[in-house]
Amino acid sequence: MLRAGPRYVGPIPHPAIGIRLPDIVLTPILHAFKDYNVVGGFMLSYNRETAPKKILNSLDPKFLFYGHTGTSISEYISKATEYSLKYGVSIELEADHVSLMASPERAIKRIAGAEFEYGLSDKEISESLRYIDEEFKEVREAGGVNFVTIDTCELVDLKVDSLSNDDVLKNYEEVIDEDTRKRLEKAYLNRTFTFIGSRRLIRLHIKKETLARLALKLLKSINYVKTVYEVISKYLEPGSFGIEVSLDEVPQVTRPEELFFYLNELRYLGINPDFIAPNIGFKKREDYTNALGTLEKTIESLYIIARSFGTLLSIHSGSGSHPYSDKGLGVWETVREATEGMVKYKVSGVYIQLLLEIMSQFPQGSRPRMAYDEIFDTVYEYLKNVVRKRTDLYSRHLENMLSEYEKIVLKNPNYSRNPRTNFFRHFFFLFQCLRNEKGARYLRDKVLEVYEECDDLKRTYIREAYELTRRLITKLGFENNIFKYRIELLKI
Repeated sequence: MLRAGPRYVGPIPHPAIGIRLPDIVLTPILHAFKDYNVVGGFMLSYNRETAPKKILNSLDPKFLFYGHTGTSISEYISKATEYSLKYGVSIELEADHVSLMASPERAIKRIAGAEFEYGLSDKEISESLRYIDEEFKEVREAGGVNFVTIDTCELVDLKVDSLSNDDVLKNYEEVIDEDTRKRLEKAYLNRTFTFIGSRRLIRLHIKKETLARLALKLLKSINYVKTVYEVISKYLEPGSFGIEVSLDEVPQVTRPEELFFYLNELRYLGINPDFIAPNIGFKKREDYTNALGTLEKTIESLYIIARSFGTLLSIHSGSGSHPYSDKGLGVWETVREATEGMVKYKVSGVYIQLLLEIMSQFPQGSRPRMAYDEIFDTVYEYLKNVVRKRTDLYSRHLENMLSEYEKIVLKNPNYSRNPRTNFFRHFFFLFQCLRNEKGARYLRDKVLEVYEECDDLKRTYIREAYELTRRLITKLGFENNIFKYRIELLKI
């Protein structure tokens, strides 16, 4: 049995779960981990879900969506450590989506289904790196993390895909310096790369125009992975943490040649990630509704290539449309089959979505139901105001979601305050960051208070959150991962 508390797990299959309200979600998850002999990860997305204490305590409106869960870096690290020691469970603490980004608002809109915006100015890159440095100062002060996911998706140049081969080759000659072109062409051209899986063999033969397209599209993102790695390495002990690289927020399914190029160029830079997260066609807080055969083939191809680098796939956007959909019928089993169970699977918001759904089912006039109704109405009114004033969170997609809800309620008043309505599924997180006139996160505080004082709510939530975690563990094959996998270092 592994020792309790945080530790670096390494590239072994496991779940990674966001702990947006640690005092609520940790207990049932840890009980499930213990019962099924699972070592898993706990995480929050940096910039978006968590932030340094001084940012969360600031009343400056520009920081409203930084750390929108209201859970600081130091709180999630300290509470995950405290609870895991209390229940005698080994865990991995992860800094998820340590990102170069223009703003949390842009990321939130993208996650909610609005159009992907890409490209960062030098000033935005510099500010992102400064902010990451500030985040990891608090990480170190709080005791550190064991794992970091680096996200430079906003530097992927999507406009390259729309260029003709002639234009791609022309831009390649103009943008990529001569020494780099010579190195790339020596490494990739006139060669066939073979990747062997247990059921399939993949061969890649890369033409010059394909290489040029890959370089223009991905090299800047790749190079900045190393830059971010160098920043975080100042604050974490060498050898004490692992690395994952995220490509999942690029709004297109990752192609095999793209994954190969990305991993091969990372290796050239000396970065050998334990996990990489491609886009496999999942959308956040939506079930996967395409053919499972397509999903299996997509994942299997990417898995075969990644594993040849000693890297496993990490699946992001793992939550479905509601807490009981499990991403769609047969999806988790397909992920397991396509990766032979050698996968990391991430979920986060679904545990808070579950809490709100349970609160919505309490009788009218009860404390949980009144708190839920206030949350729903406040989020709704806030978003209507966003649409009216066209503030930074505005998108046409959001406007359409609100309009869709209003039309349904007009026809069926019983649909009012439905926790599964589209706008609420994507924006319920607002209740954790909105403040009252005194600057308090009053709705977040109210949920914590009601949960602690209402035994029926706590009992129901613990049961259902445990069951959700059990399904995640068993359908993806994570049970007994403590005993199944051993990492051996051969010193030769």
